[in-house]
Amino acid sequence: MMEGMNDPGYVLGVYLHLARASARRHRPHVRDRLLVLGAAIASEIGLDRIAARCRAEVLQQNPHHLISHWPTIKQALGEDEFLCFLRQLQRRFPLEKAERMLQSLGVELGRERQAYYSDYEYAAALLGTTPEALDQQTF
Repeated sequence: MMEGMNDPGYVLGVYLHLARASARRHRPHVRDRLLVLGAAIASEIGLDRIAARCRAEVLQQNPHHLISHWPTIKQALGEDEFLCFLRQLQRRFPLEKAERMLQSLGVELGRERQAYYSDYEYAAALLGTTPEALDQQTF
């Protein structure tokens, strides 16, 4: 296992990297699952704009996705139906498996996160945006 496993910012980075790779490989359903995992982590660590962006990207691709039932990921995290779905995703994509998937794609996280000022800036970059742009968006 790679270092940083107990760091939520690292875990968020793993899932967002995989979501981006899945999008590039034209695997939208896998991308959506990974974005939901990323959204849950982002919400749990107070990165609500990152969670909202992940949610918005899923709903752009799939407007009827389960997460459409709640206006925010934070609210979804309080509901049994969503938590059951989230646990299924966590079993399907545990961190160790996600790390192996990244390695198989040739993505080496290494010290990448250290190049960014914050987890917010890092996650925004992985989503192809900036904190400033996210701050201006309404979700």
